[in-house]
Amino acid sequence: MKRMFLAATLLFACTAFAQDSMDQWIKLLKEDLKAQKKDIVTEEMKTFTPEEAKRFWPIYDAYNTELEKFVDARLAVMKAYIDDYDTLTDAQATELLNRRFNIQKQRNALDDKYRKQFETALSPKRLTRFYQIEHQLQLLIELQATSSLPLAKWW
Repeated sequence: MKRMFLAATLLFACTAFAQDSMDQWIKLLKEDLKAQKKDIVTEEMKTFTPEEAKRFWPIYDAYNTELEKFVDARLAVMKAYIDDYDTLTDAQATELLNRRFNIQKQRNALDDKYRKQFETALSPKRLTRFYQIEHQLQLLIELQATSSLPLAKWW
């Protein structure tokens, strides 16, 4: 879990790099984060039978591939917020908030879509455990990402 914190911190604290370097750095960190996330899920779901693992991991990999789009979209919203922080208008704030809520709705739809697939691979108790682990990891990543953002100016 500590490695996950470190990777998430680095992912969102690299604003000193030039844009090209920043993009490359974020790409490398996302790949590392993805690998660490899979390691954590493997560790926490350590009692997979070979048959469960055979059914679960392809679904998990497809899920994470789609999940990456939401990470990218969330990063884009954060970047837009940071870029416009000093001059953020009410219209821009509303647009960023609408984008944020839209990302959340689409993310929930993705979970609904994949829940049905995961149900074919895991028992209800194992599925519940997986989603608890997944939710905790997503909360840690979100907290790490947003904790470094300043609150919006209201004046």
